[in-house]
Amino acid sequence: MPRAPLDLIYRPEAVCDLEGLFDHIASDRPMAAERFLLEIKRACEGLRWFPMIGRQLDPDDDRVRVLTVRRRAAIKFLILEGSVHILGISYWGRDLVTFFAGRQP
Repeated sequence: MPRAPLDLIYRPEAVCDLEGLFDHIASDRPMAAERFLLEIKRACEGLRWFPMIGRQLDPDDDRVRVLTVRRRAAIKFLILEGSVHILGISYWGRDLVTFFAGRQP
């Protein structure tokens, strides 16, 4: 019997990240920005069905993970009691350790 997908929750910081990413790309290429954000959102939707994909960030906790999209965006997420929480989304070129430092589960 197939299992139900997990709930998908975008934390407020992640929503701000998506808006900032869109603004950054759209300033030069608005259509590319729309396509790339759609691709990121599809990757987040896929986490509902396959939450353990991506790289484990914390060696002691396999619930905190990161998934990359086209090697340009990193999605930090937390798997928690029947849901996937999107904690933040970083664009290529940012220092991920610093960027994700304040985004605790």
